[in-house]
Order: sequence, then structure tokens, then C-alpha cells
Amino acid sequence: MKFDLRHLESFVAVAEELHFGRAAARLHLAQPALSQQILRLESSLGVDLLVRERRRTALSDVGRLFLVEARRTLEQARAAESVAERARRGELGRLRVGYHPTASSQPFLTALSAFERAVPDVELSLRELPMGVLGQPLHDDTVDVAFLSTLGDIDCGQPQLRMRTLASERFLLAAPTGHLLARHDDIALRDLKDETLVMLGRDVCAFWHDDLLAMCARGDCNPHSIRYVGGLGTQLTLVAAGLGVALVQESSKVVRSEGIDYLPVRDADRPVISAAMWRATDTSPTLTRFLDLLPEGTPGQRDEDGSPRPRSD
Repeated sequence: MKFDLRHLESFVAVAEELHFGRAAARLHLAQPALSQQILRLESSLGVDLLVRERRRTALSDVGRLFLVEARRTLEQARAAESVAERARRGELGRLRVGYHPTASSQPFLTALSAFERAVPDVELSLRELPMGVLGQPLHDDTVDVAFLSTLGDIDCGQPQLRMRTLASERFLLAAPTGHLLARHDDIALRDLKDETLVMLGRDVCAFWHDDLLAMCARGDCNPHSIRYVGGLGTQLTLVAAGLGVALVQESSKVVRSEGIDYLPVRDADRPVISAAMWRATDTSPTLTRFLDLLPEGTPGQRDEDGSPRPRSD
């Protein structure tokens, strides 16, 4: 194109004011400079847009037609500028969130809710991740941020990932309401040896299964029997139905409370660590906006290089 938006703005101002002096004042330009811009525009188009007479300025027939399109072009340019600015502020775009079903629900849900309220025009997609898979979805670029949980610390070390620890939870015993164990103020793992333990199968997550049984063994607890399930929801449903008890993290109370008593177990010593993880190279404004809404992390924790433990991916 042989002209730019400044020429169109100048023409629209003159066409609306039909007076070069008023149009120049409106644009904060000197009148000679405005006149030169209109002449350059007319020269580039090869037509006269204005009829100049001694005492008045009017639009030519071509000028009237051109004015419609000039206004439309300027309006579209302003819309494009607004889109770019909103995208720069993280108000437009998309955010792909992956999560473990065992990720601590409170910081996870609070952050999602706050983000959706703050930037409702961002496309927010959620994807449940298999337990045991930590950094791989970020490496594969299938998610932008992942809420993850594991037993014990999530090791750090890879510069391509960043991590923020959000919560450290203890295990509770989920027992059917009115269960005999609920009558005791002090429960230890060995008190579960005559119970049927409902737990996630090894095929769901090998290290979660193995670490949980190892914790039970340290507490001199060899369950009477084990019922394996494929998810936390089913685990709690069986407990509520009286088909066993389960060792679950504290935030499971948010998933289901009806028909279940949650009881502390003094020697359940393996913490459940929940964290957010993202790519260090991701400078997306939507991701930055989302991370600003995340809790600062557990006391003493800062964002750091993060990598999944070798056994987890």
C-alpha cells in the first residue's frame, strides 16, 4: 500500500470537519502538514477525494465512497490493536491445564476459579493426567501447566522446567461413618491390620501403590485384604458403602464427605506433595497471568528448576 493509517486518519478528520483548520487542531497537527498528508493520499490513489473551493471544502463523489471504507479500516485497526493489547495482558488466548486427580484440590481449584473470573475470554481447557506422569506432558507440549502430586519430594534439576510447591498433605484414614475405629482418639497404622484396605491399583500408579504399602509395612500394618480401584472417586464410594477403609490425602474430604469419617493416623509419615510445573521457556502472557494467581507456595519454598523423578515418566 502507498499510504498508511495516518493518512486515513487525516482524511477522515477533514471529511468529518470539512475544514482543514479544525481537522488539524483535532489531530494536533500543523495545518500545512495535514494538507500535505491529504495530497499524498490523493496522489497515491490517483483521485481527488476533496473538492477545494475558496470558502468551503467538500467531499468528491469518490471521497464519499472512500470515507466509508476508511472509517471501516480504522475501526478494524483499532480492534486489532485492542486484541493485541489484551493478548499482551494475558486476557485473550488459551491455557491448557493438566492435573492429577490426587493434586491438592484447594490451591488447584482456587487458582482455576480466580483465573476464569479474572480473564473470562481466555479459553481454559482441562486434561486429567495419569498418575505417575509428571513432566512428560510439558515436554510433549500437550499442556501449558500441570498440577502434579506424588509421595515425598518432587526432585528439581532440569533447567527447562519450573516448579512451585503448593501443598504438603498428610494421609488420613477414610472410614465408613460410625466405624469402630472412629471411636478411638489415637489411630496407628497397625490398627488397620484387620481391615480391608481400598487403594489405587498398581496399574494406576506403581510408585504410589508401592510407597503406600511400604508406609503400612513400616507401621506394622499388613491389611487383612486389599480391594483395588482405578480412581479416588471409586475408592471413596466403596468406603462410604462399608466395603473397606482407605488411606487418602487430606484434600480428599473435598471430593466426598457424605458417609465417610476422616481420621488422623499418627504414624502415616509419607507426605503427599502437590506442585505446579511449567516450561521455563514459556513466555505466554496467559500462563504468566495464571501463575500470578497461584499461591506463593509452602513456607520456605520458591519457584525452582524442576524435573520429574526418573521413575515417574
